[in-house]
Amino acid sequence: MIRVMDDWTKHLDQGRTVNVIYLDFMKAFDKVSHEHLLHKLCHLGVHHQILDWIHDFLNERSQMVVCNNKMSSMKEVESGVPQGTVIGPSSFLSFVNDLPEVVQSSIYMFADDTKMFRGIVNNYDSLQLQSDIDRLVTWSSTWRLLFNPNKCKVMTVGRAKSTSNNTMTLYDGSVISLERSTLEKDLGILIDCQLNFTEHMFAAAKKANGIMGVIRRTFTHLDLKCFSLLYKSLVRPQLEYGVSVWFPHKMKDIEAIERVQKRATKQIKQIKHLSYSDRLKKLNLPTLRYRRHRGDMIEVFKILHHIYDSDVCEDILKLSDNNKTRGHSLKLHAQQSRLDIRKFSFAVRVVKPWNSLPEEVVTAPSVQAFEARLDKAWNDQPLKFHYKEDLIL
Repeated sequence: MIRVMDDWTKHLDQGRTVNVIYLDFMKAFDKVSHEHLLHKLCHLGVHHQILDWIHDFLNERSQMVVCNNKMSSMKEVESGVPQGTVIGPSSFLSFVNDLPEVVQSSIYMFADDTKMFRGIVNNYDSLQLQSDIDRLVTWSSTWRLLFNPNKCKVMTVGRAKSTSNNTMTLYDGSVISLERSTLEKDLGILIDCQLNFTEHMFAAAKKANGIMGVIRRTFTHLDLKCFSLLYKSLVRPQLEYGVSVWFPHKMKDIEAIERVQKRATKQIKQIKHLSYSDRLKKLNLPTLRYRRHRGDMIEVFKILHHIYDSDVCEDILKLSDNNKTRGHSLKLHAQQSRLDIRKFSFAVRVVKPWNSLPEEVVTAPSVQAFEARLDKAWNDQPLKFHYKEDLIL
């Protein structure tokens, strides 16, 4: 998602809009053709004895439905990879692995979640995107893994222009116009067409507050240790999932998220009378804003040290070639940005905090060592317990 957001904000900063096609396979795992899967695995170089084993594993399967203690008749399973098995996900990924090769637009896939997008400057770009949709439909027909036209959507990211509002169609025996959307759930993150993430932040805060309400009703007494354990494991993850993508920079959004933690810490009676900052110090609980910056640094470390797939992370961050300035050996190149939407995106906002870190922190031998050294280097940051402060770089 960081990679995708980097591409989108680059397009927007250069004055383009982005048309995103969200594609949905029809019963994806259940519709994989056994014959075509074995054909693809063979071309991938899988040994013939393993192919024979997979053939035996997939074929001669049957299933029934049990409802109200009554069983239906047995039905032979003619397609699909068994879900819940070890080789099921790998088999599906092998089956759809060649899908990006048939299009010219950017396409990203995670399991059966697929999205394709293109920066739109003129009518040619819209036509090219439509051509890529047609190629995907041809692929789906050839390999008998069809798209569900009722669940495929098109979303225009940025300020829509006439050229980006062209109707996108899916040919499925008949021409079907794709429904336009302004909000889509993408790998658990609510993406809106202006990339404000207001809906996602509202949903995350609501869910976290709901879980905190369950904790309050379930536990008659919350001491510091019990609260810390429950809050960190059940509530805080709701406020931090995918946060490097939707990182809030406006104070009203920062306060809206921080308010959840502020309200939660008031549930502990023995520290309820203290100020928010003092409650955090008692709990040794940093502000959510501080943790977002800390999380950013961890992501940068993982990207630069190739802990993530380097193909996905390529060109998100660039090392500076200026060795004359003072600083550590892994300084990042500062990228220029015209719009706030790009200025506050991951690749741009992390440069200054990362470049200000000491050499021994950025060259840590592992993620765990990096986290420990970063915590030590940032131990006196005012932001740690005062969310309205800024990072001192």
